[in-house]
Amino acid sequence: MLGRSQCPAIVTSALLTTSAFILGAAENPLADPRPKMMLGVKIYETKREAADLFREWQELGLNTVVASASLNRDPAFREQAKRTGIARFVIVPVFYDPDALKADPDLFAVTAHGERAREEWVEFACPSREEFRRRKIEWIKSLVREADPDGLSIDFIRHFVFWEKVYPDRKPETIPSTCFDASCVRSFQKATGVKLPGDLRTPPQIAAYVTANHLGAWAKWKCDLIAGMIRDIAREARTIKPTLLINVHAVPWRRTDFGGGIRTIVGQDFSQIAPHVDYIAPMTYAHMVKQPPAWVHAVVEDIADVARRPVIPSIQVGKAYLETPLSVEEFSQSLKEALAPPSGGVVFWAWQAFEEEPEKKAAVQRVLKGPKWSP
Repeated sequence: MLGRSQCPAIVTSALLTTSAFILGAAENPLADPRPKMMLGVKIYETKREAADLFREWQELGLNTVVASASLNRDPAFREQAKRTGIARFVIVPVFYDPDALKADPDLFAVTAHGERAREEWVEFACPSREEFRRRKIEWIKSLVREADPDGLSIDFIRHFVFWEKVYPDRKPETIPSTCFDASCVRSFQKATGVKLPGDLRTPPQIAAYVTANHLGAWAKWKCDLIAGMIRDIAREARTIKPTLLINVHAVPWRRTDFGGGIRTIVGQDFSQIAPHVDYIAPMTYAHMVKQPPAWVHAVVEDIADVARRPVIPSIQVGKAYLETPLSVEEFSQSLKEALAPPSGGVVFWAWQAFEEEPEKKAAVQRVLKGPKWSP
């Protein structure tokens, strides 16, 4: 089994509640190697020695690290994960690929307004380009060969949306929708049998017609495209390492949020995704999107209701996008909500924020070891 067995008291107390999800392993021919409760942290870069980092993660009771490709390529980082028994996931971004888009701007997804799918730093490739999809899968396979991670953490596996700045009062019709380039329009018609009128020439014309007349088919096609890419990544990566665990990052929208936007805009249907993965990890950054801590638990419940997989919410540690600080109290409450059944654990985003606000490390220890969570 991957991960340390010396987990905090909360792991034992929540174990029975999550067992139904744990038993539903993804299509993996070998014995289920997953930690019974994932307690993890995301990290993208660091100047600290690997031994110091892993020692501190052990002291916090963490059993999983979700790290960038560059850190996973570092021999010292890999050795410390092996020595401590901390499961090591590598983050693999899919349709967010600034280098590929810079080299070939024609790869951009196209919005309903006929614009490139780009907002601030978020820019997305068209999700139906077969050559791009093949190259991405080959890159992931080479990374698995080189870094030999315990798992993949698949990021940006969705259609374009800058969800980090979509707040509760947003009208769904104001959220950009993609993709309406020639590749996606052809793919949609071929997959669904929908024949678009010949006088529709521009993305805005096509988007208006599809939304008004074939929204259900459009949403299903979008979800099929994403679930199919997840399926292909998992299948091909496991030809390199059959025991590889698969985690997918999820936009933290419930089924009824933004007019069903998790399917019609994002293209993530968790009932379709679940058979191909071991974990679903909604990025429940409550403070960022102006939601109360209790919302974290609500998102977990909503996904768990349709996906027979462990749901591992990610919660934010420091402030992001908003100037309002994220207090220790609010962070602690979000952590408690994240760990409430049927959660399968928690992942902290991200380690750098702990380094900047060490008082939140102490908050983690208080919550995990507190009497409320004793078995």
